[in-house]
Amino acid sequence: MAIKWQTTEENGKISYLYQVCVKARARSDRSIQAQKSEAGVLTGVLSDNEIRKKLQRIELRLYGDAREEVARREGAGILWIDLIQRWETEALGDPLVLEFLNVGQKSAKGYLQSIRDHTDGWAKKAASEINAADFEMLILSMRKTGYAEATIYNLKSAINCCFKWAIKMRMLRGVSVSPTYGCTISRKNSRRPEVLNYSQICHLLEQAKEQKHPWYSIWKLALHTGLRSGEAYALRVRDIDLEEKRIMLDTKYNFDSRREEPLKDHEWRQVPINEELYAFFVSLGIRSKRPEEYILPHITAWKNGEAARIIRAFCEEIGVTSICFHTLRACWATQLLKNGVAQATVMIMGGWADLETMQVYLRRAGVEIEGGTDSLKFERKERPGRVLKFVARANEKYLENEAGF
Repeated sequence: MAIKWQTTEENGKISYLYQVCVKARARSDRSIQAQKSEAGVLTGVLSDNEIRKKLQRIELRLYGDAREEVARREGAGILWIDLIQRWETEALGDPLVLEFLNVGQKSAKGYLQSIRDHTDGWAKKAASEINAADFEMLILSMRKTGYAEATIYNLKSAINCCFKWAIKMRMLRGVSVSPTYGCTISRKNSRRPEVLNYSQICHLLEQAKEQKHPWYSIWKLALHTGLRSGEAYALRVRDIDLEEKRIMLDTKYNFDSRREEPLKDHEWRQVPINEELYAFFVSLGIRSKRPEEYILPHITAWKNGEAARIIRAFCEEIGVTSICFHTLRACWATQLLKNGVAQATVMIMGGWADLETMQVYLRRAGVEIEGGTDSLKFERKERPGRVLKFVARANEKYLENEAGF
C-alpha cells in the first residue's frame, strides 16, 4: 500500500495532489492478486493529519475493492493469461510433463505460440469459466477471417494440451474436460498431396549425382530408408550392420534444441539394407570409419533447418514436382506399397503406429484401387457367327452388283 500527496498553490488557492495504490493477494494462491489505484486533488486548507485521514479512507475503499476482486478470482480460479504463463514456465520446459502430455518440445512451442496468437480475448477471463461456447465463437471468428482448418485444429490441440495439464495439477476448480470437448475439427487437406513417382525419383537422384550436388547422399539415403530428417542427421557408423544388412535406429537429432534425443515414439526400429544401399554404404567407406562417426555430411544448411528450401529449389531447377524434405519419406513408403510390400511391414520399418496416417500413403500409392475398374466393359463385341453372316451377305451383294454391270 502507498499514500502520496503533494501541496500546490495557484492564484492563492492551496490544493493537494494525491495518489493511493493498494494490492491484495489470495491466501490460497499467491499468484492471484489485484491492484487498485486512485489519483486526485483535495482542496481547502488541511493539516497533514487531516489529509492522511482522508487518504486512508480512500485506501480502505480501494483495498476493499481489491479484496473483492481477489475473492471473485480465487473462487473462479486462475486467469487464462496467468495459466498460459505458468504452463510455459512450469510445464513446457519439463521433459516429464511433455511426455505425460504426449507432445514434443517443438510441438509444445508451436502450441504456445498458437494460443498467444488467437486467445487474446480470453486473457482476463478465469480459465475455469472458459466453456464450449467461448471456443465455438473463437473458431467461428477464425473461419470468417480465413484461417485454414489445419490452423484451427492445431489451436484446438494446444488448448486441449494446456487444459489437460491444468486439470492434472488441480488448478481449475470444477473443470474436468477441455472447453474444446465435443467440437469436431478436421485437419485433413482435400488437395492432392505432392509426391514423386518412380521416374521423377530416378531423375532427381540422377541429376543430383551428375551435378555432384552436396545433398545427393542425403536424399539417396532418405529415399532408400524412409528416415526422417533428424534420424538421418544422427545416423552413425555404429548403427549400420552390413553383415546382417540392417540399420538400427534409436536416436534422432532435434534441430530446435540442437541435441540428440530418442525417436519420436520413444521406440527403436530397424530398416533393411537393400543391394543398392549396401553398395552406397561401401562407397562411403564406412568399413574403415570409427563407430562414432556420422554417415552423412553435416551440411550447415541442414543443421539450420533449410532442408526443405534446398530440395524445393533443386526440384524446380530440374523440372519435377517441388517437394519438401519430409516428402522423400512419403515417396519411399508409396513406392514400397506399389511394389507389393505389405502395409504392416511398411508401418514397422517407417515407425508408424497410427493406421490413419498409413492410409494417406495407401491413397497416394493407389494400391487399394488397383484394377478396380477392370470389370467395366461398355463396348459390345460381335459374336463370331453374326460377323461371318454379315461378311457373307456383303460378298453376295458385291457379286450381284458386279453381275449387273
